[in-house]
Amino acid sequence: MTHFVDQFSFQDDPQQIIIDFSRSHVWDLSAVTAISKVVEKYRQLDKFVVITGLNDESKRLIDRVGISPPAGH
Repeated sequence: MTHFVDQFSFQDDPQQIIIDFSRSHVWDLSAVTAISKVVEKYRQLDKFVVITGLNDESKRLIDRVGISPPAGH
């Protein structure tokens, strides 16, 4: 999932970032970890991240491993 993390320009991106998963599915712990890393990097820069478009299975997986995305999922 390093490829996922590398898709973002953390410093250059705006103050509010929306990550839309409506055409994706979160399959496993490595995906959840990658999402968490992205969110944490933005938070360290005092930027606000909204995760949106998660299907029910993806939401359950994220909730089950204890990493809840910010509101908007």
